[in-house]
Formats: sequence, structure tokens, C-alpha cells
Amino acid sequence: MVDLSELLSHIYTMLRSLFLPLLALSLSASFAFAGTPRPIRVLFLGHASTHHNSNQYFPILAEHVKSDAIEFDYQTKPDCLSTENLAKFDAVMLYANHGLITPEQFEALLSFIETGHGFLPIHCASACFRNEPRFAALVGGRFKSHKTGVFQATFLMPTHPILQGVEPYETWDETYVHDLLNPEGRTLLAERAEGDVREPWTWVRAQGKGRIFYTASGHDERTWSNPKFLQMLRNAIVWGVSEESRGDWEKFRASQKSTQEPRS
Repeated sequence: MVDLSELLSHIYTMLRSLFLPLLALSLSASFAFAGTPRPIRVLFLGHASTHHNSNQYFPILAEHVKSDAIEFDYQTKPDCLSTENLAKFDAVMLYANHGLITPEQFEALLSFIETGHGFLPIHCASACFRNEPRFAALVGGRFKSHKTGVFQATFLMPTHPILQGVEPYETWDETYVHDLLNPEGRTLLAERAEGDVREPWTWVRAQGKGRIFYTASGHDERTWSNPKFLQMLRNAIVWGVSEESRGDWEKFRASQKSTQEPRS
């Protein structure tokens, strides 16, 4: 007759001997990765449409930051929003017109942000994922309507890190109006004036341990080709990532600079 307690003890010993080395290897890899000088890694989620042509505008941003140790993975379908895939990145930038997100994709994105990563929805991103009511609150507002025109948004906090080195600029763009505005954890960086109305235009939010940046600017190449707009996006990426990732990035940039300096 088999002694049940002895059998369970034997099974426990086998499982322990199997999984402890794997756990130790995983933790070792994690600790080795932490503090390692490296570029910032951003998942850019665009779409295949020529309206809000992410295929055309993403390369403009990538070119602008290519010497600044910011690397992108460009995707066009929301199925890239999985826990496994997001683990590769420091931030997610969204510029697209995706109508639907699955519960699993939203939870993966929410967890990614709340555990200390950056999320940067740009322009039309505030109209995305209307099947998920929590998405508008996450972004901080939802696109409602627009006209068009040439205008200059008013910077309210020019000393904020995202606006450092960025002067107010005039551009042709869509004049977004938002609804479902969420002031919780929000700091307003810029607004658009239309008569007596002051429309929230660019803001940041805290969500858990994560940081969110949104701007309503960015309909087409007239804004995406503006160096001041691109510099704002660059600053927002750096601001949005975790302190650890930013520190690793700063070490990487310092090491790159030291190898490029001429030797006497």
C-alpha cells in the first residue's frame, strides 16, 4: 500500500527541484536587465488607413529622435496589446482610429500603465476604443467633434519638462472639442481658445504608477512636420517612462557620447 504523505512529499521535492532553478534564472535575468544602459523602447500603434496616416507620419517622428536613443516597434493592429508583448517596452504611443479593443487587450494596457510605464495617445487616439468606457477616462477625455483652422495653442505650463525647449507654434489642424473630460490626476499643459471657450488641448495624467500624455494636435503632415511638435513628443516619451528606464537611457546616452568624443 502506497503511503500518501510520502508520495506527496516526493512529488513536492520533484517540483521544487524543477521550478526553483527556473525561478532563479528568471530573477537573475530580471536583475541583470535592471540598471543596464539602454535606449528607450516605444511601441507605436498606428493603423493601415491613409486617414490620419500613421504609416506616413510615424517615420517623421522616428527620424527626429533616431540620434536620441529612442527606438520604436511600429504595429497597426491592437492585438499587439498583450501582456507578453508589452513587457518589451517602456511606453506605448497610439495614433490611429481603432474602434474596438478586447477586454484582454485593455486590461493588458491598463496593467502596463499602472505598473509604471508611459502611454501617449495622440490626436485621433482620443476617439479610439469606444466599446470600452474606461478608455476615455484613461486618456483623460474623448474626441467629440471638430472643425479646422490655423491656430496656436496657449501653453499654460511652459516650464513643464514636456514643454522644455518648445515654443508655442502656429499650425493648421483640426480644432478638436472633447467630452467625458476626466480631471482626476490631470495637469493641463495647453488649451485652445475659441472665442470665450478654452478647450483643454494638451495634458498629462497619473494612472497608478504610470504617466499619460495626450495632445489633440496632429491631424496631418502640417503638424507632424513641425519640429516643435516633434520635440514635444520626444520630451513626452522621455517624461512618460519610469524613473528606472529613464536612468538606464541617460546612462546609455552618456556612454554613447563618451565613445564619440575625440581622444587627445
